[in-house]
Amino acid sequence: MINALLAIVPLGLATGALVWTMSAGAREQQRSDKWAEQWMRDNA
Repeated sequence: MINALLAIVPLGLATGALVWTMSAGAREQQRSDKWAEQWMRDNA
């Protein structure tokens, strides 16, 4: 039982960190795309 818990906890932390990183990256990419779109309108 303890071995299972010791295996699941790091896996859960790694998965959670990956999900958080991907969602933060997607949010920043969306912000960057909006900025680039506005820049193109202003400078085209």
